[in-house]
Amino acid sequence: MALQLNWEIEGVRQISRKLQTIEDQVKDWRPAFRRATSELKSIFSNDVFRTEGRAIRERWKPLKPQYLAQKRQRGFSGGTLVGTGRMKNSFQTIVKPDMGVVWNSIFYFRYHQSKAPRRKLPRRVMMKLANQQRELVVKIFHETFFRKVSKA
Repeated sequence: MALQLNWEIEGVRQISRKLQTIEDQVKDWRPAFRRATSELKSIFSNDVFRTEGRAIRERWKPLKPQYLAQKRQRGFSGGTLVGTGRMKNSFQTIVKPDMGVVWNSIFYFRYHQSKAPRRKLPRRVMMKLANQQRELVVKIFHETFFRKVSKA
């Protein structure tokens, strides 16, 4: 849906030109999506793992003592959900003029993130927009919008 503003005030062509320029400026949101997806990718791959989910208000269930001992015996010093680091380092982004996507490319990511019923594998959410992340995304889009409008 295109933004369209019409003025019918005699002799005010400059305002109409300015509004047309603003419309052209706000069609491409790549700068905001690029920044937002980059920030979220960093949060999901760093803060969430470091805080074991608390960064997104989804505290992870602790590892069972016997599994923790097995991990240490195999030489894995990482915390919960970190063995080789592949999943932690597999967050990806796509940015288009009207869309930004963050996802994890490791196939087993979905088993940890899923809301499906479970018997053994506890749910450990790595991607979620809690209030802090929502506020960050909104701030990025506000800043981008005002920067674009001020250039028009």
